Amino acid sequence: MTAFCCHRSWERKLKKHVVAAAAAVAVAGGAGSALAADLYIEAPADPVAISEPGDWYVSLFGGGAWVNEINTAWRDEPGYGYDIWLEPGFALGVTVGTKVFDMLRIEGELSGTLSQVSEIYEEYDDEYSDLPGSISALYLLGNVWFDVDTGSGFTPYIGGGVGAAAVALSLYDGNWETDGTGFAYQLGAGVQVDVADNITLDLGYRYKAVPDLTLNNSNDDWQNFALSPHVFQAGLAFNF
Repeated sequence: MTAFCCHRSWERKLKKHVVAAAAAVAVAGGAGSALAADLYIEAPADPVAISEPGDWYVSLFGGGAWVNEINTAWRDEPGYGYDIWLEPGFALGVTVGTKVFDMLRIEGELSGTLSQVSEIYEEYDDEYSDLPGSISALYLLGNVWFDVDTGSGFTPYIGGGVGAAAVALSLYDGNWETDGTGFAYQLGAGVQVDVADNITLDLGYRYKAVPDLTLNNSNDDWQNFALSPHVFQAGLAFNF
């Protein structure tokens, strides 16, 4: 009888220990879950792709070109020459560039402008004429642009470039033509706007200048010829 009572007492003690252990496990599990919830950190979103140093791009652009009045003189007769007024023209071009630093880009540019002649004043004969004519320029420039980081997809920039230009002048419906090549430069500013993955809209202004040029043909040479169009342009840059 005594053995049976001891057995029942031992069984009751065992059940108490099992229940206590189960309760401890449950409490520990709940505390662990709460701690895990407190320590949960949301995974960061995928980073937005931005242009990094070394990225390359190709840009195609076009726009309007407004040229100042052109004054020129004969080489052998400095007191005589032409005053030429031009109608608004257009500009087209392509650039290939890359980032050197976060705020510095370099690029090569091949571009051209074309304007029609509206009126000519001939100093030699002291008369005006409105016979058809045109003037064109082909520019090969190396540019440097400084970008202003705004922390968004809106990036203003400023800069310029130097190089050479080939200029051709045609007057009197193509019956009188002359051309020449000389030093050229440009100053400019604008803004780039991200419009899609790897595509940027570029809106800008350029002051292009061929400051001193001699134009040659079979009969005459023109000295002190200067061309300085103001160009307002829009383009798309494709980054890769």
